[in-house]
Amino acid sequence: MKKPNWKLWLKEKKECKVWLDIYIKKRILEKKKDESRLYFNKSEHNLNLANWLNDKHENEIPEMFGDETFYDWVLSMYYYAVYHAGLALVSKLLFKSKSHMATLCFLIYYYYHGEEIINEEDVELVAISLEREDIETITNVKSLRERASYDVHALFEKKTTEDAKDKTIVFLGKVRGVIQE
Repeated sequence: MKKPNWKLWLKEKKECKVWLDIYIKKRILEKKKDESRLYFNKSEHNLNLANWLNDKHENEIPEMFGDETFYDWVLSMYYYAVYHAGLALVSKLLFKSKSHMATLCFLIYYYYHGEEIINEEDVELVAISLEREDIETITNVKSLRERASYDVHALFEKKTTEDAKDKTIVFLGKVRGVIQE
């Protein structure tokens, strides 16, 4: 069986549908009650904690820890904010996902090709946050989270964190609109 390719799903709705059907048949995507508000609450929780810790880098963290920063943890929290927002969108349409790629496939099929609520940039943000494979862009939240978590040599600047923050806030704003409908 060929490997799923989210970039192809963006271009070819039929290919996305083939994978969506596979995920449903294998019960990786299953019907479930709407718990979108719970997922979105978790998303906002992660965003709030990330923003709080990020703000602490202005004064408190340097006073307490000197040159040490915690941007790696801030980026991890932005990753989880995007992840839970994606799951909220899945849940809004009465499904539950057990796989990162199935979640992405679902979002592309229903929210990119279907209702056109999210655009290609949003899909990329979610893909970056959900996909387990390496994606070759420095701005992606998941790659930054992985580097922050596992690469002891990676230094994270405030700019990188602010970029992740801005993208996360915009995406959550769109998801909030869908959830509140």
